[in-house]
Amino acid sequence: GPGGATRRGPGTPGRLTTTPIAPRAFFGKGDETKDPFKRHRLRDPTPFPESIGVGFQCALVGAKTAVTNPSQVWGPMTGATLVVAVALDVGGTTLTGRWLNPGEDAGALWTLVERVALVAVDGAWLLVSPLVAIAVVQQLLPLLGEKILFDALKAPPPGESPTGESPTGESPTSSSATPSTLAALRTARVAQLEASDGLGLRSLGVAAARAQSLATLAGAAVPIGVGVSLVPVAGPFIAGALAAAVAAYSLTWELLDPYFDKAGLDFEAQERVVRGNAVALTCFGVPFSLALAVPFFGPMTVAVAQGAAAEVVWRVLERDPEAEARRAEIAES
Repeated sequence: GPGGATRRGPGTPGRLTTTPIAPRAFFGKGDETKDPFKRHRLRDPTPFPESIGVGFQCALVGAKTAVTNPSQVWGPMTGATLVVAVALDVGGTTLTGRWLNPGEDAGALWTLVERVALVAVDGAWLLVSPLVAIAVVQQLLPLLGEKILFDALKAPPPGESPTGESPTGESPTSSSATPSTLAALRTARVAQLEASDGLGLRSLGVAAARAQSLATLAGAAVPIGVGVSLVPVAGPFIAGALAAAVAAYSLTWELLDPYFDKAGLDFEAQERVVRGNAVALTCFGVPFSLALAVPFFGPMTVAVAQGAAAEVVWRVLERDPEAEARRAEIAES
């Protein structure tokens, strides 16, 4: 019947019984086990337009935290990404130059179209190639990105020294969540994540599915960007903004890969989480994707971007530690 299913009753061979089964929506009511926000105890998506400010604040605070708490593997991560990114930059621009180079017999209009397309494709490739480089390094040398991210996750909260004291040397006395309590909660959570086995070999399938998803997104954006770039004056700026947004979204997802792996989020869960927080993650990734697009020098900022992603984990993904600390203090009092 409606809303039910026919099953063979236990212990009654040949007899069919009707047992009501709740309809299974993809992430619908009554199916909380498939909702990654509940299953993995993540924050609900940050509402718009608050998500814009949160994303840019995460980039600023995260970069400061990463620079003041550098990881020991910054050098290897930067070097590996730089080598791959430069190879992709040189190879990509060479191929597109040959492909879109107008012939001598091309008409004036066709020559203009191909030159505009060449500029658009080259600009988009400068944004995309660092992403591909980071994805390659993450898969070949996964421990580098993981160590940089977790070293940043272990950094003391803003306004607290590594010893748990305030910058003035006094112990915090606020009635709200104290920095030391907040640091303790964060330390416990980081230890829990580090002890996790993660996705294991499933991470390869997740990486392939993520690459396919992002390639589909980029494939849909490229013809739109090329078409928009033909619009006089404003067209190239709109196309550039579109390319930057796609690159920023993709970059942030790649930077969060070590966290998602340790937290045990499969591809469907990751996709749901990043789409729900698309605005915040895109705004976070914009300054880093633009910095990475600078030929030769840009990839040197990859370690800062990877460390800064820790701020996204604390402010966008993980449950509010400060609220948890306040609840703990109330329970103790």
